[in-house]
Amino acid sequence: MRDVRRALRALAELEPGELPVLSVYLDMRPHATGENPALRAGTVILKNRLREIEKTYLPRGPELDSIRADAERIDRYLVDEYDVAADGLALFACAGRGLFEAVEAGVPFADQVTVAPQPDLFQLARLVDEHETAVVAVVDSNTSRLFVTRRGVLDEVGGTDEHPKYFRTRPMMGGLNQASYQRHNANLRAQFARETAAELARLVETEGASRVVLAGDAVAIPLLQGALSPREAALVKDVLRLDIRAPLDEVAEEVKQVLAAVDAEDAQTTADLLVGAVRAGGLGVAGLDETRAALEHGQVDELVLDPTAELDEATRGELVRLAQLTSATVEVVEGHEGFQRLGGVGALLRYRHD
Repeated sequence: MRDVRRALRALAELEPGELPVLSVYLDMRPHATGENPALRAGTVILKNRLREIEKTYLPRGPELDSIRADAERIDRYLVDEYDVAADGLALFACAGRGLFEAVEAGVPFADQVTVAPQPDLFQLARLVDEHETAVVAVVDSNTSRLFVTRRGVLDEVGGTDEHPKYFRTRPMMGGLNQASYQRHNANLRAQFARETAAELARLVETEGASRVVLAGDAVAIPLLQGALSPREAALVKDVLRLDIRAPLDEVAEEVKQVLAAVDAEDAQTTADLLVGAVRAGGLGVAGLDETRAALEHGQVDELVLDPTAELDEATRGELVRLAQLTSATVEVVEGHEGFQRLGGVGALLRYRHD
């Protein structure tokens, strides 16, 4: 499974063809109750929709053959490759064109199964927008745990267990010995913070993370913050109080809440900027026609969409595709009244085209 951003770009570059492309988004959370609690409603919806789609291509033809081959490939994927821990699954398939792309996520998608000449990319773009990669460090004075959250899934990826070099088991007593002991421990804690900061920086670089969350106790966190480079310090979105022994699911829930709040705040800020730019006649446009034209001219820096805007799926998907092809980001904004009054479709521009 490729990096989501690369998959999104590759899917956007797929030209329309004679054979249909399946776009599948599923909520793969199992039922919590009922006769079959392990049943995933998304798979039921998928099978029903595939049957409906097949009927539209009867009785025969290359389109029907391609759709049936897609259905078989998806079945094999669900049996042999799908990670049952994933709450969301996106699939894009066209057997006749050699296309099969799968994206698993730690958050559910809204169930959707469509067929069209090109993939529907809105929900995938929304996943990228709302679940950027973040690095999380949970620390105390001599232990660290490092995590990465990708596509809504938090994984523990490393850290440093208590190591003899970071603490002393036989404190020196009395006078200068006690003072020396305290200075020694302070130096060890500072060294540990620097090493943890270096490992955190390495993770930020290798993962391409855009956010950092720090968690731990009142002694260790200031030391780690002081050891961060300006680059990593600028990425810190919040500081949490967490015990170093906190289980993974507790860390995941705390981090999820932090990042959701950050995403919501960023979205509202983007909408504020767009409304202000439109009012000032500056680097912002609103409305479907104006936004599409700006995308076609390569002017758009950030495409801004409200999911409740009155757009059909094909039009919305085309806007997202154009954004990907011109290296524009996509920001999904909900509940911003000023942006809704502009129609819920707009863009922040790199430059104006006169």
